[in-house]
Amino acid sequence: MKNGMLKIEEIAWDPSIYPRANAWSTALIAEYADVLDAGAEFPPIIVEKETRRLLDGKHRLEAHKKCGRAEIPAREVTIPDGQSAKYFAATLSATHGLRLSNRDVKTLAEEDFERDPSLDPEAWGRRLGVSRATVYNHVSHILTRERASRETIAWRLSALGWTQREIAERLGVDTATVNRDLLQNSNLGKMQQTLGPSWNDQGIAEAAKRMELRLTDCYAGAMAGMSDEERFKRLGIKIQPYDVWNFQGCHDLMGDKHPGRTPGEIVCHVLWLYTQPGARILDPMAGSGTTLDACLLMGRKARGYDIDLRHDRPDIEEHDLSAGWPETAGKADLVYWDPPYFDKMDDGYVEGSVSGLAPDEYLAWFGKRFSELGKTAKRGARLAFLMSNWDAENAKRHEDHPGIFVWDYAGLLAEAGWIIEKCIECPLPTQQVHPDIVNKFRAARRLARLGRSLLIGKKP
Repeated sequence: MKNGMLKIEEIAWDPSIYPRANAWSTALIAEYADVLDAGAEFPPIIVEKETRRLLDGKHRLEAHKKCGRAEIPAREVTIPDGQSAKYFAATLSATHGLRLSNRDVKTLAEEDFERDPSLDPEAWGRRLGVSRATVYNHVSHILTRERASRETIAWRLSALGWTQREIAERLGVDTATVNRDLLQNSNLGKMQQTLGPSWNDQGIAEAAKRMELRLTDCYAGAMAGMSDEERFKRLGIKIQPYDVWNFQGCHDLMGDKHPGRTPGEIVCHVLWLYTQPGARILDPMAGSGTTLDACLLMGRKARGYDIDLRHDRPDIEEHDLSAGWPETAGKADLVYWDPPYFDKMDDGYVEGSVSGLAPDEYLAWFGKRFSELGKTAKRGARLAFLMSNWDAENAKRHEDHPGIFVWDYAGLLAEAGWIIEKCIECPLPTQQVHPDIVNKFRAARRLARLGRSLLIGKKP
């Protein structure tokens, strides 16, 4: 741009940030063009710096084109932080008298408050010459839903043992707001009374849909005060009092789809066998939150950590175990640990996953973590460690390595001072193996890997 003039061919038109539902007026463009031909001058159009997107002055721009002009007076601006380009364009339009229609304001408000529900309705409306009451009327349903979502998250974190201060920090609000949210969120706290004593799966699903609540949270609220055995029955899980736990799939209420996701039924059995209601659980590689959901449903406190936060769960905190164990490990009654298995990068684990280490480095990494946890954990705490064998026959890399087996991990645990109490077999269901894979293994006289072992260690 030179001397306040911008070549028209350099101006970018982005219809997605045009704040009006109706197209521009061809009659007004023609009127502007006549005035231009008569020698009149117009205020400069406004474009975004760098991108040259048109923010204000569509009629003036089209009039200049109609008159065959190659340049137009223009001013470059930067969109203020926190404002969408469409909203900023609307505020520019509001300064020269052509007000947005009520429908345009409503559409823009819904878009902006969906993007950021923390916006101030009064300040947002003031820049457009619209009252707070009008703005709130347009977005009250969004703010109500957002508040209900925040209240539900606060309830879940509180049920998992978070303090109000921790919840406030996590949600970016003050403790007074958290306290109010916990007091006002009666839908979950009174779920048993809402459903009645004879509630069933259909009834709770209908209640969750009606109140726009997470189904797992609704079950947790409805099962408050129940014994472990009653919870298992309500969840449709049959207790398996053996040292082999067979589950044909992952429970729908526990965790989301995730690489290496394991059945929440395994976690529930560990909780039933080794903890009591109210016990504190820690999952250092929480993935999609299976352990946290299981603890919520079983009435246990829990903290979960991971380097991969793809599921955007507020109850999973970012933490890289390579840097050491989180402080909460020292308070845990049980650590449930289902890490990425060796050489499983093809399953979608993030960059930096321990799965990608060389075999000896992989084992050394776990040896160090076992030792660190042994020094951090309180006396009598247990570690439930789920792992599968890896042998050279199935290796994709490191073909000269003899393999990594469950007894290697057991040896590392013993070296770190843990007492091995039990080895529970938790095989993968054969249904997870595609028939084509089965045929390939059969033809090659190889064995598909279905074995999976759960080591239970105790801190003396």
